[in-house]
Order: sequence, then structure tokens, then C-alpha cells
Amino acid sequence: MRVTETYVIRATPDAVWKIGGDTANVADWIPALEKSHQHGDLRYATFADDGGEATERIVHHDDPQRSYTYEYVSGPLPLSFYSSNFTVNPHPEGAEVVWSADFASPSPESEPELAAAITDIYRSALIELASHTEAHSSHPGGK
Repeated sequence: MRVTETYVIRATPDAVWKIGGDTANVADWIPALEKSHQHGDLRYATFADDGGEATERIVHHDDPQRSYTYEYVSGPLPLSFYSSNFTVNPHPEGAEVVWSADFASPSPESEPELAAAITDIYRSALIELASHTEAHSSHPGGK
């Protein structure tokens, strides 16, 4: 199953990437996470409200393209496969973030519920990322 969330942020792509592309510190702008840190290519994210800890592997990180891909290694979600891509693109109003995931569950009947949960996490995180980024930079057309 695939989910994709896109969100336009009124800040330069580089300003958005500076925060969004920092793979170790995603808990700074993902409300579902209490804390995060990274060792090598492994990122550890602790979900808020005693939701458990997930381990993810950063499999590709491309600063010039403002894009990275990560995979779910282990954690509280019932996933047999999860690969996600986070990309920041130029947009006439600033930057467009495209965050998508391809995933599968050992119980296919649970996939629609998982898709809704992942979509909610992505959507709330992108709103928070916009507020963090816009607070720290001016609009590309502004001074």
C-alpha cells in the first residue's frame, strides 16, 4: 500500500531541508515522536505517550536533491515492509514537501487503518515543520 502527503511551505527549499533533512532530529517537528537520535545509518525514534521505540535505517540521503529514504527495521507498528521517502522541491510559493511511504502488513486487513495512521502522522508533522521553518526564515519573495 502507498500513502503520499504533500505540503507547501512558505520558505525556501533550503530552509525547509535544513530542518526536515536533519534525519537525527525529526522529533523536533514530528508531534507523534517524543525523541529521536541517530547512530550511523540507524535512527531511533521514541513515540509519544509510551508508544514504543522504532528503529529505522537511512538508506539514501542526498543533500543536493534535498531527499532521503528510510526503511522501518523494527518497532511497535505491525509492518512487514516499510520504505519512506522525504523530498523538498522548489515551489512558486516556497517549497513543496513530498513525503510518501510504501508499506505492507503481515495482516493485509489492517493496512487501511495503518495507512490512515501514517497519513495522520505525516500531515501533522508537515504542519509542524511549516510552522518551525516559517518561524526561522522569511518568505522567498520577502526581505
